[in-house]
Amino acid sequence: MMPMSGELDMSAIPNDDIHASLRKGQGEASGAMPMTAVRLPMGGAVDPQTQKMLEASVARPPLSWATPQGWTETPGGGMHLVNFTSADKDAPAECTIISLGGQAGGLESNVTRWMQQVNIAVPEAPAMEKFLAAQKKIKTKDGFDATIIDLTQLQPKDDLESPSMAATIIMLPDMTVFVKMTGSRGAVLKNRDQFQTLCESLKLN
Repeated sequence: MMPMSGELDMSAIPNDDIHASLRKGQGEASGAMPMTAVRLPMGGAVDPQTQKMLEASVARPPLSWATPQGWTETPGGGMHLVNFTSADKDAPAECTIISLGGQAGGLESNVTRWMQQVNIAVPEAPAMEKFLAAQKKIKTKDGFDATIIDLTQLQPKDDLESPSMAATIIMLPDMTVFVKMTGSRGAVLKNRDQFQTLCESLKLN
């Protein structure tokens, strides 16, 4: 979901050394990303140092994609290249595409952060390695490798109401693209095929 006016969506900031001072400056503890956006001063002003860090990390490559059937596409803002909303108005899934320079923290640190955002206990190292190894590997239209992280797998099968997420990490030359779908577990499950189709459609122009 897009943050309200006057908020900085800290969930979009990667968990890496480049952004450590930014997270610290927003009162983050123990390296964990906050569950909600952090409110900035009235008017959404960002201090010059923070603005410089954001601009340095956000990459805007010439990406194109195919909007899944039934989804609504809206222009991005801030760190988002684009936003999507599924067709189900009662239990919508929301999806964003973000591109950041470099490796943007790597796979495990980002998955750990996403688990914390939807209240999933982070597994110990052996279990985390097993989970990551079992995640679906796909290729984009350009042939780039991508991994779909499906957090619904770590939640009770009969729980369709809790917040959940599916996210794809795509490594491109000199940058990392994140495609992130959030909503209730039921909404995420319902839209997994459309989400994968979107990820596979990505290409550099």
